[in-house]
Amino acid sequence: MDIRKYYNVKAIAQRLQQLPPLTSTVVDTFYGRKVNHPFDRVGRSDITAIGAPAPLIARGAPSLPVSGGVLSLDDYEPFEVANHQFFTAADMNRLRHLDEQSIEARLAGVDDNLRRICRVTTEAIASVALTGTVSWPVALEGGKMETYQVQFGNPLAFVPAKLWDAADINVRQVFDHLQEMETLVQESGYGGNVEFWAGKTAYNVLLGLVEVYGENPKAKLRVEVSSRGISIGEFVIKKMTETYVHPQTGAVTPKVAANKVMAFATDAVHTLFYCALDDLDARLQPLPYFSKPIDTKDPSGIKIVGRSKPFPVPVVKAICWATVTA
Repeated sequence: MDIRKYYNVKAIAQRLQQLPPLTSTVVDTFYGRKVNHPFDRVGRSDITAIGAPAPLIARGAPSLPVSGGVLSLDDYEPFEVANHQFFTAADMNRLRHLDEQSIEARLAGVDDNLRRICRVTTEAIASVALTGTVSWPVALEGGKMETYQVQFGNPLAFVPAKLWDAADINVRQVFDHLQEMETLVQESGYGGNVEFWAGKTAYNVLLGLVEVYGENPKAKLRVEVSSRGISIGEFVIKKMTETYVHPQTGAVTPKVAANKVMAFATDAVHTLFYCALDDLDARLQPLPYFSKPIDTKDPSGIKIVGRSKPFPVPVVKAICWATVTA
């Protein structure tokens, strides 16, 4: 059977439309702007953020240039995520005895698996990018590994005068810390709304403080624990204990370190670029996901390769980190 007729841009798009949409916390929370980028690289001028307010111009005056300098097409070179599922000759022999609907269902299952690998990889890299630096392993031929690194700059940082697990800390001081983090974000030009994520230890320590404070009949600051998180005054701190598995070391890594709190502006335009794929069958298009069959001779069979070229770009000055426990 000729399996290639099931693998072209249109056929794959139709198959993906029938699958449930993929969701993941960091990508869905931060990277609301998704761009199918027509180049295989991302220029520095493509990485935009909400800038400072611009002056008006007089009637007939020339327009003002956007800061950022000359257009550059090759400042950042994203690498692809590419994995495959192997069909042996025996698998192909069984597949050819199925009707069209059953074949499509089988291939949809393969695409679903491969696209999920692309998505969880994108989610993990997007999580790392929130620190301002992406450092990720790259597999080379022969099983060797190198490290791919991109630096977006330093996020904002707040150093509390007293850690949250200090013996004499109180909820009012924690509130002041949250307020200071919010101020740092707002002074960078963002922060119409600032949200907070706390790592496991930081959240549990804060929970203990709030429970004790809530029992004080003289407490004036409103505190509440709900499914949304921990509320202290107008601030809501959400627990972020999700993890990803590092593909090289196998280490289970938290998306927010256990002893940290992250404040972030929801109005910042963090961008997830999907860059043009280095694949002629994909017509060199920027696609969030593409798959194709490749014949192999030894062993005899077909590899279904699924690939994507994601490049998450955070607005680092809209993110503030703080280490709050020892």
